[in-house]
Amino acid sequence: MGAIKIVSGRWRGRALETPAGRDTRPLLTRLRKSLTDILRPKLAGSAVLDLFGGSGAISFELLSNGAQSAVVIEADRIAASIISANARIFEAQAEAIHGDCFNVMIELERAGRTFDIIIVAPPYGNELHERALDLLATSSLAATGATVVAQRDKGEKLWEGDGRLGLVETRAYGRTVFDFYETK
Repeated sequence: MGAIKIVSGRWRGRALETPAGRDTRPLLTRLRKSLTDILRPKLAGSAVLDLFGGSGAISFELLSNGAQSAVVIEADRIAASIISANARIFEAQAEAIHGDCFNVMIELERAGRTFDIIIVAPPYGNELHERALDLLATSSLAATGATVVAQRDKGEKLWEGDGRLGLVETRAYGRTVFDFYETK
């Protein structure tokens, strides 16, 4: 296992265990900090859904800065168990769900769950961000006025779908691009 540090909020400086190897890449510290700073006005009491959770670092950063709860979906069983262990250590309201992101999204919608902030940060190059946004645009997972953040490589195309999601802003940080959408 590896470790990264939470960069801001009440858990600033605390180590977060992460899966070893290269299959799960935590978002760079400066990008987590930038994303948290952008979302900070919306974090107080918010429910976060983190698709393609990886290490869970984004969710823990948002929880450290005021989000109330997080559901982190991760396909890798070991990564999901590490996220669960971190939630216990941090005494955080974070739930890791091991499984296929798209199947779990459907299950969460059937259960009537809604979220204020949704993070879509899949591995690059597979157009997974587009598939997730297509599903979110027609589902009820995003609460009215929710913010959906899609992370993509600058070489991947911008999702321009419709439905409930409207593009508000795009920010680029080197090769990493964040597209911010809001629900109608």
